[in-house]
This record gives sequence, C-alpha cells and structure tokens, in this order.
Amino acid sequence: MGIFDSNFINMSTAELQNSIIQKVLKISDNQLLDYLNSLLLENDSSSFYAFNDWELKLIEEGISEYEKGKIVSNEEVFNKNEKWLNE
Repeated sequence: MGIFDSNFINMSTAELQNSIIQKVLKISDNQLLDYLNSLLLENDSSSFYAFNDWELKLIEEGISEYEKGKIVSNEEVFNKNEKWLNE
C-alpha cells in the first residue's frame, strides 16, 4: 500500500487525520515517534523559512532570466555535465 493508494486519495482531510492518529497511537518505538515529531515540527505552518536578501536577489534574477526565455533544459545540462566529466 503506497502513499498514493486510492484509499488515501479518496479520504477527506478529517478521515486522513484520524487514520494517521490511529496509526501513531499504535507506535511504541520512541525513536520513530521522535522522528515523526521532528517531521511535524519542520512542517509546522506557523514556522517558515525567511529568505536572505541575497537569496531573494538570486530568485528574482532566475525569474527574470526565465521570463526572457533564457532557460536550459535539464537534459541539456545533464548532457553538458556528462560530456565534461568524460573529457
């Protein structure tokens, strides 16, 4: 049963939350519970990453380059890297 199993896709948010709660209540491994807790803390919507000025500048430059059509496909980048590595 994978994360994209149709049973999960068809669940409402409340049903999915309850399903997760029931599974967590059955866990007795403290290490796993600590790990799950750290995941939840990282994804807490009240905390977010604040970009530095230089990061914002790089993002803006990237968007500008994209809008000007100055893009390179992943395939082209990988081909160039492969060629460079084999030189």
